[in-house]
Amino acid sequence: MKLQQTSAFISLMAGSLLAFGATSAQAFAPFTFDTTFSPNPADPKKDIKLEAVTFDSTTIKDFSLVTGAKIIQNDLKNFGPGSSDHGDDTVSDPYLPEGPRKEHPAAADIVASLGNLNLNSIIDTEDDYGTSIIEVFFGKATDTFFFFERGNPKPGATQTAGNSDLKVDSLDKFGNVLETFTITRNMWTDAGYSINTKEINENQKVGSLGLKGSQKAVGLRLSSFKGFNGPDYKVVATKDVPEPATLAGLGMVAGALVVSRRRRQAAKVS
Repeated sequence: MKLQQTSAFISLMAGSLLAFGATSAQAFAPFTFDTTFSPNPADPKKDIKLEAVTFDSTTIKDFSLVTGAKIIQNDLKNFGPGSSDHGDDTVSDPYLPEGPRKEHPAAADIVASLGNLNLNSIIDTEDDYGTSIIEVFFGKATDTFFFFERGNPKPGATQTAGNSDLKVDSLDKFGNVLETFTITRNMWTDAGYSINTKEINENQKVGSLGLKGSQKAVGLRLSSFKGFNGPDYKVVATKDVPEPATLAGLGMVAGALVVSRRRRQAAKVS
């Protein structure tokens, strides 16, 4: 194969990979995942460390955490509605920090509450007290997010944990909305642990749900409105890891480059 033909083949392969990624992606698809945490069983009032999540036979242990936040709206009444909260007996340390306990948090408090692996460090919004819209940002663009929501289901509910709704918008680097999805209370599945934070006086189950976007986003806009029943949430994301199909395609392109190089070298020798 001549050099021009090889270059054309490589360009065709790269274009095919891009086309495959564009056509095979799904728009903000929800998925369930299993949570690994320590200690297990967990004390609802103490530190609970997120160790890993498993979905589609893939286990993720390295997470992208919240590094920035912007409060768009947070109706300041007696109870927030969006506040920083943590377990009654959590002990913040360099290895497993927690956020503060603040009814009226600043953006830095939001980051402190969500930017760690402590599952007992959350944002607590109140039942029908008003609107809470908070934007959170991650260190790098990603497309896979893992959500946790605290709340005991009401009698007769179909879900096994969680009792509130949460609207999620993914954002590009200019703040434009890429995709939108509302996690409704019936979608949460039991994450396997409960928490008891400063704002409540009982152990409550935690539900989980993942969202897979069709586009990479640098941040999320998380919204709670009247009627959402006050979601109490935590969110982490995956780091930017290539899809298996992309890895295989890149391997084919790399192989073609090696073959091309060897043929050019052989031609020079002859």
